[in-house]
Amino acid sequence: MTEQGRGEEREGGRASGPVLFWLTPSDRIESGPDGALLYPGEILARHLFRSLRAGVGDRFCFVDPDRPERRLWGRVLKESPPEIFLEELPKGSSSSRRIFDLAVALLKGEGWEDLIEPAAILGARRLVPLLADRSQLRWSSAVLARKRERFMAKVREASQLAGRADRMEISEPVSLGGLLSGLPPEASFLFCDVAGPVEPAGTVLGSLGSSLAVAAIGPEGGWSERERDLVEDFGRKGGRLRRISLGPLILPGRLAPVVVASLLSQEGAQVEERTEHQQGEGPS
Repeated sequence: MTEQGRGEEREGGRASGPVLFWLTPSDRIESGPDGALLYPGEILARHLFRSLRAGVGDRFCFVDPDRPERRLWGRVLKESPPEIFLEELPKGSSSSRRIFDLAVALLKGEGWEDLIEPAAILGARRLVPLLADRSQLRWSSAVLARKRERFMAKVREASQLAGRADRMEISEPVSLGGLLSGLPPEASFLFCDVAGPVEPAGTVLGSLGSSLAVAAIGPEGGWSERERDLVEDFGRKGGRLRRISLGPLILPGRLAPVVVASLLSQEGAQVEERTEHQQGEGPS
């Protein structure tokens, strides 16, 4: 390679860093005579060439989170100006993943914001700011709008590190009643509580099947009796209610959602294994 900025090509090399890079509107893709070329925008270029010290020949995987089923394998052709050759990866067998939402009561300080990274990494479809009766904060849609750009940057960074191609949604703040009224009929509602009749989380998750699960985690002050009555009424009217316990100890507000997300994430993999086992058995 003799072109300025190319340096010595490292054929087959790959710099360490995120498993997957998200493409944004600032990253330009053009079709060339030999295939597609990626011209990274400022953010992606800075990450690749300054933070990771990427060089010619290094390879990375890219995805457009609006088209998560399509992954692109890129090889650095030039460092300055940056130019990356792209080829589409063949579609492999899709990995089954539990579809779940987390509705978490707002926490004081940055406690709720600190949940964004683990929720995205563990595969939550949606993270909902829950306005519980005893929530320590009260957000409006305007407050969330001011925070959304920072929140979505956290989603992007966490997803890239985890190799997640789709984008976790952060919903508008909602009360428990609003959450219940908006649930689709097929969704299982997992009400995390320490009072009343509850079932161990592991027992419940093993019986959910593959439909959407929506887990609600209350504030550190606990659910109010009004909210417990709302949930009971939801169950009496035919909602798919499961009251679950996370164990005999009281988990703090920053930890309980991570435990729930971890259990749901792992259960998704077990559902896939059970399905494959049943298919392999065939008719007797």
